[in-house]
Amino acid sequence: MTDLNAASADELATLPTVGLAAAYDLILFRPYLSWEEVEYVPGFTPERVDELRSAGAALGPPPRRRLLVERDRQDLQA
Repeated sequence: MTDLNAASADELATLPTVGLAAAYDLILFRPYLSWEEVEYVPGFTPERVDELRSAGAALGPPPRRRLLVERDRQDLQA
C-alpha cells in the first residue's frame, strides 16, 4: 500500500499512470485529506484517481507539522 501523504517520489512513481513528473506533482499538493483533493493535482482526473485507489494507494493521516526533509528536497531536485 502506497500512502500518498508519506511516500517518496520513487514510491509514488511505481503506481499505475504515475511517472516521476506526476509523483512530484503529488508531493507538491500534499497533504490530502480526501480523494477529492487528489483531483486538484494537475492531470489527475476522477478516473485516474480511481485507478490509484484500485492499485492500492491510500491516504494516511496527514503529518502534523512536517517540515520538508532533505530526502524530499533531493526528490524535487532530481
